[in-house]
Amino acid sequence: MIKNHGVGDTSVCYSADDYVQVARVLQDAIPRDRRTQWSGKIMDYLAKQTEHACVDGQEVPQISTKEIHMDLEGNPNQEPSAWLSPLWKEIEKQRYPEIVEKLQNLCRQTGLPGYPVITKLSGKPALYCLEIRPLPEVAITAETPDASIPVGTIRYERDLSLTLSWIGRIFANQGMQWTTAKRLSFVSLNLLVLIVFLGWECLVFFYLWFRRVPITGQDLLVVLLAIIAPYGLYTHFRDTFALFEDRIVIAPEWMLAWKEFGATVEIKRAADLGSPSTIHVYRYTATCPVCGWMIKLDKGGSDFPRRIVGRCEENPREHVYSFDRSTLRGYSLTSKG
Repeated sequence: MIKNHGVGDTSVCYSADDYVQVARVLQDAIPRDRRTQWSGKIMDYLAKQTEHACVDGQEVPQISTKEIHMDLEGNPNQEPSAWLSPLWKEIEKQRYPEIVEKLQNLCRQTGLPGYPVITKLSGKPALYCLEIRPLPEVAITAETPDASIPVGTIRYERDLSLTLSWIGRIFANQGMQWTTAKRLSFVSLNLLVLIVFLGWECLVFFYLWFRRVPITGQDLLVVLLAIIAPYGLYTHFRDTFALFEDRIVIAPEWMLAWKEFGATVEIKRAADLGSPSTIHVYRYTATCPVCGWMIKLDKGGSDFPRRIVGRCEENPREHVYSFDRSTLRGYSLTSKG
């Protein structure tokens, strides 16, 4: 038996096999698209080191900052502690909390006595290890048991690691209340856009109507812009007002940080009819039951117009699933069997 030596209950002992299994659960719980980031690499590294040590019959390893920096080939221009310190804060404050519920559920389903926690031991030099903590009690709810869920149904989970752009954080970082003042501002802004567009079209029309010299290349460019502008305006209003008709749309790129995608903008109505609704930006993901890759939300396109669907990253055309934001479940839209 191996005794915990982290900040939790150090009087509890677990077997080497328990550590091997929780280490594997931790590796499986790290989102696929986060494994290429330093925070994901560090969590995966600690889990693998623990797994290998316990398989070989050794104690749970306590790994130093220098070892992590060296084995993962961290930034050679930084000292190990300076390199790891901000990454550890990211893991502790954001990356680990976003998967802790998933870790607990996986360990509970596997029948393990606890779930893995990445711990930084006090002292110098700083040491990092994996410890096991008891699973919290789960309240019994009236939710439909998984046994009654049809085969092939997937379960979406909200991704807490979504990063917004600086503009997106201004609009909907913690949810934007859709108050009367903001409604009036929204209508006024769109009315201003419409007026500017009509003014531009009128200027182009009169410019060409009263022109008495041959058309030049610059004139053709102005005409081209005048033709493209209506389509841009149509797209703007279509995407904007779709949110209020469908209550949920795919988030525009300007709201998300670089390389982020698959997020949604949705309106949540308040339980109290007198309170304003709230606009949120969320991302939901699932695991493809066919190939095991991550499923992210996308527009339905011509195959599924006006719908938001879940597309597998590896097979985005063949492995397509519905998305119900109320139940967070989906079923195959392409399966013939």
